[in-house]
Amino acid sequence: MTNTAMSASFAESDFRVGRVLGRAATILSQHFILFFLVGVVAAAPTVLLIQRNADAMAGGGTPSVDLLIMIGIGVVLAMVLGMLSQAVMLHAAFQAMRLRPVNLGDSLRVGLARVIPIVLLAFVMGFLLLLGFIALVVPFFILLTMWWVATPACVVERTGPWTSLKRSAALTKGHRWKVFGTLLLLFVVNVVVSQILEIVLVLVKSDILTIFARLIWAALYGAYNAIAVVMTYHDLRVAKEGIDIEQIASVFD
Repeated sequence: MTNTAMSASFAESDFRVGRVLGRAATILSQHFILFFLVGVVAAAPTVLLIQRNADAMAGGGTPSVDLLIMIGIGVVLAMVLGMLSQAVMLHAAFQAMRLRPVNLGDSLRVGLARVIPIVLLAFVMGFLLLLGFIALVVPFFILLTMWWVATPACVVERTGPWTSLKRSAALTKGHRWKVFGTLLLLFVVNVVVSQILEIVLVLVKSDILTIFARLIWAALYGAYNAIAVVMTYHDLRVAKEGIDIEQIASVFD
């Protein structure tokens, strides 16, 4: 396939779930090592936190103050690394879509340049989603669907946390059932694979293999999910604004 033909595949003017997921898989496979390594770094605190908590529960008794502090630090670190990894993978995915060299250093530079707005976005979005979850769960899914592409908007369009949420809501408007279908499918796949993995790990009974297996899946899922969000953002902008990949990603030049 020629570069022109490949580039044209990112210029279609409607939003389709199948195309988003298919192209996310293609981008992941083309640059697997980079995306996987970034996913490992992002997932490591969460996986280690889960294992540490499981060990503490298995030992019986109440959690110590030190453990609670460690859990709190782990949650914050996981959130920061998770959001930063999304920004790094976003840049890498756009470079791959533009048929340009994908360089970890360049992608990391872009992610670090937006780390403060991204972290603030994570706090604002996380708090509001938590309120939505408490309010009978349904508002949680509505807000999550509306704000599905808030991170790409924050990085690409260099908007603040609240503006990024509003921008995402505007982009998803008119396509929210499809966006919801995308995130629901990803969620179901993650739950099913995770449950199968846990059943197998119970039989294996090895802490090292448990951590290793959880980390691999968390990294794979995190990377694929991040790329799918980028594909969604791209296709929504193409569908609603009629622009192409070069116009969207010119901010990185």
